[in-house]
Amino acid sequence: MDRKTDGLIRGWPILLALHYAGEIALHIRLQKLLFLMFSEAKMQLPYNFTKHEFGPYDPDIKIDFMELENQGYMNVKCVSKSERSYSIFSITKKGEEYVARMLLRTIGQRDLKRIEAVVAKYKNEDWKKVVSLVYERFNMERPELERKRAEIRKELFRLRPLWEAHYQKNYCEHVFTSLALIDHSIVMLGKKRFDSLDITQYNVLVSFLEEVVNYLKKETSSFSPCSEASGCQKTEDIEELYNFIQYLGEKYKILPSTCNEDADLDDFEFELGDKLRITKKPS
Repeated sequence: MDRKTDGLIRGWPILLALHYAGEIALHIRLQKLLFLMFSEAKMQLPYNFTKHEFGPYDPDIKIDFMELENQGYMNVKCVSKSERSYSIFSITKKGEEYVARMLLRTIGQRDLKRIEAVVAKYKNEDWKKVVSLVYERFNMERPELERKRAEIRKELFRLRPLWEAHYQKNYCEHVFTSLALIDHSIVMLGKKRFDSLDITQYNVLVSFLEEVVNYLKKETSSFSPCSEASGCQKTEDIEELYNFIQYLGEKYKILPSTCNEDADLDDFEFELGDKLRITKKPS
């Protein structure tokens, strides 16, 4: 979990989703909405989604539903119809007070906006469509994932010299963090621990790393001198990507975060023959 959210109640992502949605019908829709907050909004959530019949799932979410209801933060209304029964989830006044007092003050505005956008995008979609979308997007089989993994690593090695050359000509935090992101991603992709991931976790990492490559390619095509070396406007975007890849690496036990004081530096070594990482220039 993000250290900013360590002091929050465990079910805070559910409250935040309900705060923006008003109410959400069906447990499976809320499960998938939380997964999209994690995978699409790049939020560090206290859940460990793994493979399930209907796509990524974490049974702890259902426990959090029960705890939030018991503590008066949310309501669960059971609706029975002739063909089926289902639940409607909504946030209570106590829940809204907690969101206003704690969540909106603790979680960054950029994160909140991304969560709000994801909730708005999917809250009224047919639940079968949402389940299908998540299932299709994160359900590649291992041979395809391994092929993509190799392609992504190859692309990162191809992009790296271009970023290093740009760094030598024009130092700024955005370029340095981009190089750090490339190196961290390359090392992670080469780790044997990658092979033991649950198929959903493998899908999440490969999907995210594809986004990283696409971002770097886009930025590579528009290299230009930075007029604000110490405060580049692009730095915040690249730092979010870098922080999330470190989060995934630590969460899935592939590679510890560089912020972890107990991290074993040997974990960050490249394979034999790989190019060594760059050293930050003195400011």
